[in-house]
Amino acid sequence: MNPHLDPTDLGILNLLQENGRLTNKELAYNLNRTISPIFDRRKRLEEMGYIKKYVAVLDREKITASMVAFPQIVLNNHSEDALASFQKSVIEFPEVLECYHITGNYDFMLKIIIPDMHAYNAFLRQKIATLENVGNVHSSLVISQAKAEIGLPILL
Repeated sequence: MNPHLDPTDLGILNLLQENGRLTNKELAYNLNRTISPIFDRRKRLEEMGYIKKYVAVLDREKITASMVAFPQIVLNNHSEDALASFQKSVIEFPEVLECYHITGNYDFMLKIIIPDMHAYNAFLRQKIATLENVGNVHSSLVISQAKAEIGLPILL
């Protein structure tokens, strides 16, 4: 646990992960505190980067017909410059929701969203394959999703 965070800070973070629209008054009520210190703590948590941003979580299936895929990519060159160059390029693609530099048989794993298989083929051929240093791509396509949690587990 981070020494800068006490149980009230952790409570604020937990509550905001459940509902980012909570007011300082609602946070104070739920944490049995007064509004002014909650306002100060929330502002400090934002300034220290514990709270990066507030977003609305959308239902992908209601927004658009789409597929989720996890391409795992092997690079030919593993120098720091090559890794950084690949990462810098790939995170600019709007289809890429997440990018991980990983251990094991692959160098990077991406989480991407595309409309259909045709679009996935185009993504691989016109974007990934055109990047310098790409050696091999292994793809996993999502059949169904049992859980998708965006909040981090914070134990009080």
